[in-house]
Amino acid sequence: MAKNTAKQYAVALYEILKDLPDNQLSSALQKFVALLAKDHKLKQSQKIIEEFVHYAKKQEGIIEIEITAARELDEKIVKKIKNTIGEKVEALIKLDENILGGVKIKTGDKVLDGSLQTQILKLKESII
Repeated sequence: MAKNTAKQYAVALYEILKDLPDNQLSSALQKFVALLAKDHKLKQSQKIIEEFVHYAKKQEGIIEIEITAARELDEKIVKKIKNTIGEKVEALIKLDENILGGVKIKTGDKVLDGSLQTQILKLKESII
């Protein structure tokens, strides 16, 4: 018998809950927790919840991005970046002084690297 991954449990939970009336949510969640206990997966509950949130956002058309900058970004800049990506965008802002300036934007498995650090490295490589 194949073992289910945290993502598989999360997707199953989403599919079960998505059209369920509010008065049945508690019962469905109790049964799901009992299933996790039966399958010895309670220790993975945090990962399942993270996968559930990620999957639910994807199903709702919400794009999650990570913006890394050397210093705090003005809200107007963050809004402009989000609008460029799409309508429903949630941004996590990280600070990393090592990139010197500019920004790195990560969405899914794609990285748009407009950091000064990367531009300097590219210039160095082209000179050598």
